[in-house]
Amino acid sequence: MKYTFLILGFIALASCTRLALWMYQVKQPALENHQSLTTFLLANEIDTTELLCLKDTTTLNKLLSIGLSIPDSRFFNRNKLMVDYRTSPKDCNGKVSVFIEKADSINLLIPRKEHQLDHYLKNLVHSDTRQTFALEQEPYDVYLVVYWAKFLGKVNKHKVFEWQQLAKAANEKGQKIRMILVNVDYQDFWGIQENQVPKFNY
Repeated sequence: MKYTFLILGFIALASCTRLALWMYQVKQPALENHQSLTTFLLANEIDTTELLCLKDTTTLNKLLSIGLSIPDSRFFNRNKLMVDYRTSPKDCNGKVSVFIEKADSINLLIPRKEHQLDHYLKNLVHSDTRQTFALEQEPYDVYLVVYWAKFLGKVNKHKVFEWQQLAKAANEKGQKIRMILVNVDYQDFWGIQENQVPKFNY
């Protein structure tokens, strides 16, 4: 199943060893819901005001088909066009932190016009109400869409939540970065059974 690719980003980070998986508290994917995700985020002192997830498995598969790994992010300039944070397709998400710290230069880089922010947001829903997410009209210098998964445990803390703090610090220095956290765990409202959630051979 395409969902297998979700673990690739972590494998690169953790050298694919069982010890590293244990240290980072990586678990098998499971069906999640608003309550389980909220509990996880609060335990990590992360604001749950805007808890977003994908609306269905089709959306997940589309993201994986364009090479998304988890955790990962997509940067968009003030015109909502994607700017690749990687200097090479082989670069890992370790470059994300550097790119956030250089956010003031994102609008000077050549964007990938075929990748527009709206395309990445149209299939997002609020996990509690399942209502379609609508981005506010306020303009920003940079839009940062970040993908995370509960089953990756502490990898989120060392990556995603670190990126969140960097973006917050940049905003405090005068940047206008809109960070959008997107959970990609399997959701129980997708209408699938627990035995349909893939298991990894760690």
